[in-house]
Amino acid sequence: MKYNLELLKADIEDELRKIERLEAAFAPAQAKLDLPEDQVDLYDRAAIGYLLHNFYTGCEAIFRAIARFFENDRGPQTWHSDLLKRMKLSVGHYRPAVIDEELYRLLEDLRGFRHVFRHSYSFELDWERERLVARKLAPAATLLRQQVRDFLSALPQPDDG
Repeated sequence: MKYNLELLKADIEDELRKIERLEAAFAPAQAKLDLPEDQVDLYDRAAIGYLLHNFYTGCEAIFRAIARFFENDRGPQTWHSDLLKRMKLSVGHYRPAVIDEELYRLLEDLRGFRHVFRHSYSFELDWERERLVARKLAPAATLLRQQVRDFLSALPQPDDG
């Protein structure tokens, strides 16, 4: 188990680094969020949507790695929402909660946006909804880093021997 746990931690740290790179790529888009729809062209709206999509996909990659490690089953039809819900649950002495209720709510909005983004044309997206969700990326990323690292710290530490 020692090596599997170390692999889990390495996978998660790799995803966190990717999310940090995505945050840096998203930073220039922040100024667009204060503009009315007619001042943000379709290309920029699509790019913002794609970065939001990527952010949640990175979060989900972390959660899937945790679920695989702890062998948490996912439901066939609703596994995206089930996975997120399970990350806020502490499972007895088996696994601590990964995220709290505040982060869950932020990520639930990002998950919902990702679903709409994946199944719509960019020009069909509601700019008010998109920018409302986009404003949640920075606080969600900060909480995610903190809470995932707290989760990793709560896991058993491998002995040096």
